Amino acid sequence: MADCCKTGKPASGLYEPHGRITTLGKLQVYETGNSAPKHERNRLLLLPDGFGLAHHNILLADAFAEAGWHVIIPDYFEGDPLPIGILRGEISLNFDEKPPEGNKEKHQINLPAWLQRHNHDHVSSLLSDLTENLKRQDPGLSLFGVGYCFGGKHVLRLAQSTLTAAAAFHPSFVEPEDLTGIQVPLYIGLAEKDEMVPETLARDFENWSKTLLKPDVPFSLQMYSGMGHGFAARPDTEDEDIRREYTKALADTLGFLTKYERV
Repeated sequence: MADCCKTGKPASGLYEPHGRITTLGKLQVYETGNSAPKHERNRLLLLPDGFGLAHHNILLADAFAEAGWHVIIPDYFEGDPLPIGILRGEISLNFDEKPPEGNKEKHQINLPAWLQRHNHDHVSSLLSDLTENLKRQDPGLSLFGVGYCFGGKHVLRLAQSTLTAAAAFHPSFVEPEDLTGIQVPLYIGLAEKDEMVPETLARDFENWSKTLLKPDVPFSLQMYSGMGHGFAARPDTEDEDIRREYTKALADTLGFLTKYERV
C-alpha cells in the first residue's frame, strides 16, 4: 500500500488552470467553477492524492467545473505534498524509518515521516475546519465529495457526517471504521490491477456496505477493467485504454453526483 504514489503520470506543466488559489480558513484551496454553475448552493470537495494541488488534480477539478460544479480542492498537506518528480522517476520513495544519508536525501522522500506529518487524524481535523467554514459562510450549502487514493479514505470519513453523496476512487489506507454509520449515497471505483491496496478490498467493501452502512443506503461499486492504481486521477493519457477508463470514471462520477445534487 505504501507504494501507491509511485504509479501514474503527471499532467503537462503547460496546462493553464481555469480557477484560482485562495484561502479558506486555515487552508489554501484551489477553487474553480463554471461561470453559470448548475446549482449555486452545491459544492464539490475534490480530495486529492498525495500530490495535492498538482496539475493533474487541478485539471480534474476543472473538468468537473466544466460540467457545472463549483469545485474546491483543499491543500490538506499544507504546502508539503509529495513532489511530482516521483511520477517522473526523478525522486524515489524511502520506506525506512530513518532518513537517508548525505546527498541521497535530495533524491528520496522518507514516506513514513511524510505520512506521520500528514497523519489521518490531522487531515480529518483540517477537513472538519474547512467544512465548518463553508457551512458558516452559507448554512444552506450542500457538500458533495470525490476522493482519490489518499483522499479516498477521507471522503469516506466526511460522508459519515457532512456530505450529501460521496465517491471514492482507488482509495488507500481504508479501514472498516471509515464507513461506519454512513447514511448518504456512496460510489466506489476500484482498479482491477491495483497492486497498492489489499487484494480483498472489493470484497471487503461489499461486506462493509451490508454491515456498516445505515440500512437502505444507495451503494455502488465499479471495477475498472485492466486499470492500475491512480488511473482515475493521474492517467497516462498516451495509453488509449487508460485514457478511455479515465474518461469513463469521470463520466460515471458525474452521473452519480447528478442523481443526488440539490436543486
